[in-house]
Amino acid sequence: MKIKKTTAIIALFPLLILSCSREQVKPLNVKRNFSGSLWIVRNSIATPDRIDDLLDMIEDSDIKNLFVQVRGRGDAYYNSALEPAGFDVKKGFDPLKYLISRTRKTDIRIHAWVNVAFVMNAGDYPGDPEHILTRHPEWITCDYRGRPMTDYSEKELAENLVEGYFVDPALPEVKQHIYSVIKDILQAYDIDGIHLDYVRYPYSGYNSYYKRYLSDFGYSPGARKIFRKKYGIDPVRINRKKESKARAAFDRFRREQITEIVRHINAIVKQKDKSLIMSAASMPRHDYGKKVYFQDWPMWLSQGYIDLACVMSYTDNMDTYNSYLEYANITGQMEKIFMGVMVKENTGLKTVMAEISAAYDYGARGYVLFSFEHDDKYINGVSRVIDYSRYVFKLP
Repeated sequence: MKIKKTTAIIALFPLLILSCSREQVKPLNVKRNFSGSLWIVRNSIATPDRIDDLLDMIEDSDIKNLFVQVRGRGDAYYNSALEPAGFDVKKGFDPLKYLISRTRKTDIRIHAWVNVAFVMNAGDYPGDPEHILTRHPEWITCDYRGRPMTDYSEKELAENLVEGYFVDPALPEVKQHIYSVIKDILQAYDIDGIHLDYVRYPYSGYNSYYKRYLSDFGYSPGARKIFRKKYGIDPVRINRKKESKARAAFDRFRREQITEIVRHINAIVKQKDKSLIMSAASMPRHDYGKKVYFQDWPMWLSQGYIDLACVMSYTDNMDTYNSYLEYANITGQMEKIFMGVMVKENTGLKTVMAEISAAYDYGARGYVLFSFEHDDKYINGVSRVIDYSRYVFKLP
């Protein structure tokens, strides 16, 4: 492995010199705590070799936080008694255990990334016999007509900006299941934090780009019953295209369900160990996120329900990225925010460093690269042009 890595670095050295030349990429001089991080998708830890390659890649870099997806689609990339193992994990192999064993004597922090409401790609339905949607099809969320999301085709989901199938966050059974998943991970693994993703509803409501109403979700029979008991009206009877007290109440109800999940998971995490980090992948425009995804992450930060917000600021347009920074800055919580930096196959190092530098200048706590599926050019390239002052204590 080491020989292979050395060869790769030697082969890339001329390219790194060109890419990282100080004429092309302005170095960032870091004089305060500012952490580098990666979002690691689940297939990247499915085998020992993939984990070894990952750790070789970040060795001697400034990457100190790994947000590692251990629950992607209602599956498990760890030893779980609650959900089936990932399709690409060989029987007997525990990816999370292996990753932790390789990093415990380092300064790298492992955050277990858990997708909350998004549990299956449409093309995989009905899925594994042990999958929660197979065992509990009634947990699926429904649209404003009461139609189950599993009735939607892949094309119909895409037309409504929905990634796949979501369970309904308002259902007590759904909440208890995700709480059990979190407890299971915390009890069995020496991790440094819990990272929540898809802690929201599917896209619901008006889209200003398409200038039309997309579908609307959160209307499962159980959720409707809970709302009707509290407000005296079935939400499917509310005109979703007209401002009203009833519609505002249902929007608030959905935000409350998501916040309740975050608050309760935070209590579970902190009861285990107050030093554990609670974080969430967050929408870059929190006003929009609150309106169409019912995710109010600035409030979660201000109330202490999360310790870090990892903003999914995925763009290679600097004007757009700066606008996301402005939205983050409005919260007054920049010291608790990691700004996402999107890395695609052809994303230049100059673009990546411009976004990282802007995040630092705005006072962000750190940056997160997504996705890590690139080569040493990015990791080593970024590290070569970030200069940490010798007096800065770099928190992982």
